[in-house]
Amino acid sequence: MKKFLLFLPMIIFAQVIRFSPLPTDTIDNLYTKYEPLLKYLSKKTGDEYKFVYSPTYKVLLDNFKSGKVDLITLGALPYLRLKEEFIYIKPIVTFLNKYKKPYYTCQIITSDNNINSLDDISMDTTVFLTNKLSTCGYLMTQYMFKKANKDLEEYNYKYVGNHVNVVYNVTLYNNAIGDVKSSIAKEYSHFVRVIDTSIRIPGFSLFVNTQKLSKKQIKKITDSLKHYVNVIITPKDFYKPIEKIREEIKVQ
Repeated sequence: MKKFLLFLPMIIFAQVIRFSPLPTDTIDNLYTKYEPLLKYLSKKTGDEYKFVYSPTYKVLLDNFKSGKVDLITLGALPYLRLKEEFIYIKPIVTFLNKYKKPYYTCQIITSDNNINSLDDISMDTTVFLTNKLSTCGYLMTQYMFKKANKDLEEYNYKYVGNHVNVVYNVTLYNNAIGDVKSSIAKEYSHFVRVIDTSIRIPGFSLFVNTQKLSKKQIKKITDSLKHYVNVIITPKDFYKPIEKIREEIKVQ
């Protein structure tokens, strides 16, 4: 009796990897911004990448810790806070800005013609901030206030969610200031003016959930991104300056 060997094609199942960015803008703008990245990774790795919108920092971090998302973008402060309670987080690449630099600044803005520096604000001035977890939220605002011999705790400050909302509220009210990242301040420069600028801050980075993705998968993603435009492998000790400021300001 003749024996026959049956050769079946090997089926490779693509993994679905969920990505969620910082809620720094509207969902439409964020999707437009990151869609090319997800398409690139899908093509290079053979896996499927899905965009997941997290409306707040808390939701983003909760989704990451619970395994609902595998890749996230974070700023310096959210990362430093998260790694204290969740060890399965690793930065792999940092995004470059339009000037090809891996950092940005926070800027205090206003639309009030009577405010030209922090020396001009009064106890009635309202300070609009993004979120307590944002690097350009309480942390860097208090840092700039301290440099001007002021204490943010003595002023009326409010969290309004994201950078665009800060701009909106600053333009809506008199005697108001706000803290946003420099790119947002520039984008809305026809509405607001910059009155103070922070030190350079580590740029937004892409982080992986090492509990969800294997070392092989992480290496595949990292190797693919080495050839992607406007990113660099996250430098060692990249977050040391912000760790030092966080210790000085005592932000939890």
